[in-house]
Amino acid sequence: MKNRKWWDIRALTNAQGTSVAEIRIYDEIGFWGTDAKTFVARLDEVAAGADEIVVAINSPGGDVFDAFAIYNALRRYAGRVTTRVDGVAASAASLVTMAGDRVVMPENAMLMIHNPWTVAAGTSTDLRATADSMDKARDGILAAYRNKSGKSDEELTAMLDAETWMTAAEAKEAGFADEIEAPVKLSASVRAAGLLARFPTAPSPVQALVDEALDPAAGKPEPSPHQPEQPRIPTPDPTPDPVAPEPESPGVLAAHVFSACRTANLSACAESIVTLTGLKDRATIDAAVRNASEIAGLCVAAKLPELTAQFVCDGLNADQVRARLFDRVTQAQPRVNSRQPNTGGSGANGGAVTLTAGPRASSIYAARKGRTHGQSYPHAK
Repeated sequence: MKNRKWWDIRALTNAQGTSVAEIRIYDEIGFWGTDAKTFVARLDEVAAGADEIVVAINSPGGDVFDAFAIYNALRRYAGRVTTRVDGVAASAASLVTMAGDRVVMPENAMLMIHNPWTVAAGTSTDLRATADSMDKARDGILAAYRNKSGKSDEELTAMLDAETWMTAAEAKEAGFADEIEAPVKLSASVRAAGLLARFPTAPSPVQALVDEALDPAAGKPEPSPHQPEQPRIPTPDPTPDPVAPEPESPGVLAAHVFSACRTANLSACAESIVTLTGLKDRATIDAAVRNASEIAGLCVAAKLPELTAQFVCDGLNADQVRARLFDRVTQAQPRVNSRQPNTGGSGANGGAVTLTAGPRASSIYAARKGRTHGQSYPHAK
């Protein structure tokens, strides 16, 4: 997840001999995958010798700030930019779609716009700052939609508040699309389906994508009625498999990370745990939080609590942290010198250092022998 690539950019030559930079965004934008900076660097490299950019999109959305970076990079391109919705362009993916000088949608493609949302944690001041940031993000989104559609901010705000899904015809009528193509077969990955399922107003065609992606048997053709039925061998009814719970959305899992970290007094480690676990599932997250708690305990015991967040960010386990703390603590201790100091050196008062001779082994033996025979031996005064 950490290095997941959600895009592909390549240089092509079309049938007319024109050099084209083709971009495919067929996954969730950003969110702990390769970032928009890498995307834009690759785009600049490929687009430098291209006469046109074509962006094919089938995405449930993703990180709005990465989407802004891609949108602005496409808008800065001096040549022609065509964006094409190959399936669904929802949320942040619809923002990227608006970068096209020409927006093309097949008849059965879908476009969705809504207000940006996020997961936040912290004090009331932190939450207010997050809300202000989201309002500014919405202002940028409104500008992109207004620039393409020509609609007023009031109209667009109402559409964002309602989470508006548009067919190709509706998108063209509203000014978000320019051309409609023949329909194509829509498809969705299981992971993307889980993301699409979080939208409360997803229309039936999108819900059908979700159902098909989550059910491998869906969409398979029925056996031909002309094919003779094969004889069946009776077998005992197998024990039904337990029904697996539906995967939780990234938003829900991210909220669980921040809540668990607050409870464990590990708020500084929350972002690292999100990155390390990739929000795979609740069990993976809980295991990471337990590991971070153990690391925190070791750091407190070593009187180095400030190292907890860095150790967690580095992906270390408790044994590795224990070894590193041992090295740090031992290195901080004064070295033990087994050699006899120089008696000619100077003491604290400037005089010669006088060494007191320790007891000899023969003296210890004699004292013990005398004690055995009822004799006494002198004590130091």
